[in-house]
Amino acid sequence: MGSAARVGDLLEHYAGRGVFRAFSRQSQRPGGAEFRLRWHRDQVFQWVWSESKQTLRIGCVLPAVPSNSPMYREFRAWLAARQDDTLPAHRRCDRGKVALKTYNRGGDVALTMTVLDADVDYAVNKLVALVNEIYLDFLSSGLYFDWLVETFELDPDHPY
Repeated sequence: MGSAARVGDLLEHYAGRGVFRAFSRQSQRPGGAEFRLRWHRDQVFQWVWSESKQTLRIGCVLPAVPSNSPMYREFRAWLAARQDDTLPAHRRCDRGKVALKTYNRGGDVALTMTVLDADVDYAVNKLVALVNEIYLDFLSSGLYFDWLVETFELDPDHPY
């Protein structure tokens, strides 16, 4: 089985367990594949696997975050800390196995994970856990309450 099919199978497994609200394989071609997941805050996340680059890219993991904002600076620092050796192994993205990169295009924060050792299973599992941590850890600090309410049109009287 090729790595694009393996990425899709792993994501489909998460969907089958109810981690995502929806999952679809958008395209699979030599050298890559695209997948769509409906997940946190009912957003659609597009995941793109590149065989030649050995990368999994999520085009928008956080919407409406200005590139020059304190939130984006804090997110970059938080993301770098996910590879710190002081984190427990189950929460850490091993820098010997994967590399993390974020960039901001027009306020859409993208996230790319590069597989360094051909362990696609590890990368998919860690990226799912990392995105989950973004929404359950990074955004739960209370610092981004106004952003959450505005971006996802939430009820400001409900605690998030």
